[in-house]
Amino acid sequence: MNRILFLSVFSCFALVTGLDGAASAVAAADRDTVSATIKAQVREIAMGVNSHNAAQATKYDAPNIIVIQSGQQNTTGVAADVAGYKQGFAAAPTWRVRLVEETVDVPASADMAVYRSIYNEESLHDNVPFTDKVNFISGWSRHENGAWMMDWYAVSQTEKSHKK
Repeated sequence: MNRILFLSVFSCFALVTGLDGAASAVAAADRDTVSATIKAQVREIAMGVNSHNAAQATKYDAPNIIVIQSGQQNTTGVAADVAGYKQGFAAAPTWRVRLVEETVDVPASADMAVYRSIYNEESLHDNVPFTDKVNFISGWSRHENGAWMMDWYAVSQTEKSHKK
């Protein structure tokens, strides 16, 4: 009788905590898929920045995206993000980004994710090539249409600008 009780309790525990091997394998595969999807979308965003295409740079913005950048007012909404990119492109016509390191954290539920990266911003200051090392962190979720969208992002410089 104790063995039956133990097996019943263990089975319930396994279902609740995800210890079921098949369920865990599916969850891991879902997390890997989410991670790969978001990394690919961030690469598209970076290509938009590098081509100074505000529409491509904001292609995965959720409608009410919140943008947090050190030294600037926070903004909300796609239109504000597009305007911010256009302002940045006008102020720094040589602005380019290069991803250095990236990580995507996806919970077992695979219903949201946090993308973290370090990237280099490269541009000219008084005709001298400079690099800024930057932290980028963003929150993603699957929206009504099934697409992964960025709900918020924060950008902060990690060190002083330095000559390239």
